[in-house]
Amino acid sequence: MNVERALTVSTDVVLNGPLWMDEFGQAVLAKVNLRVQQREATQANLLQAALEVFSEKGFDGASTREIAALAGAHNALIKYHFSSKDALWRAAVAFLFERQAKELAMPRHDDPAYADFRAYARAVIRAVVLYYAKHPEHARLMVQESMRENERLNWAVDAFISDISRVSGRFIEMCKREGILPDVSTPALVYIFVGAAQTFYALAPEVRRVWNIDPSDPAVIEAHADALIQVLVR
Repeated sequence: MNVERALTVSTDVVLNGPLWMDEFGQAVLAKVNLRVQQREATQANLLQAALEVFSEKGFDGASTREIAALAGAHNALIKYHFSSKDALWRAAVAFLFERQAKELAMPRHDDPAYADFRAYARAVIRAVVLYYAKHPEHARLMVQESMRENERLNWAVDAFISDISRVSGRFIEMCKREGILPDVSTPALVYIFVGAAQTFYALAPEVRRVWNIDPSDPAVIEAHADALIQVLVR
């Protein structure tokens, strides 16, 4: 039995049958793993391309053909992996918020890594700024959908935005208790914080034109993070 025949054998047979860990079984697993990796890479490329096109043109203005071209893939792959434009949009938004959760994962405020709560607050603000600097499509896409009531927005709010907003609200409440922020409306402070962190990058073309600086320049990003920390951490 050769490796080519291995492609027709299911993963369950390889894992649970008598072939486990022999040379043939290892060859099958290698083929299966490679195909899974290739499929995941293709999906990730399509999702990132979808984020960029949806964030620039909105759902109605975006086309799956343009998304596929940006990803360097055939348009038929979108239907194969995601079935429809709406399913692609939802998968892209899920990808977006899952990535945000991973990249903004941080130790708790009482972790020994922080000298005090103010050090923790500074670290959170800097991390949020760096995230939006790296992914300006996040704010652009959500602004596109959040300007009007629609079913996609409701789905995103229920699935992701409510949770991340509650996390942001808890951070703001902690800052208020520590005397870092004034005792004013928490929702207002959440939008002030998030807006200040992301707008500089979401409006990068305007920033370049008005101020003649590049928001993707690491030095400019650090200056922005430092400025926001100085404003919010009293």
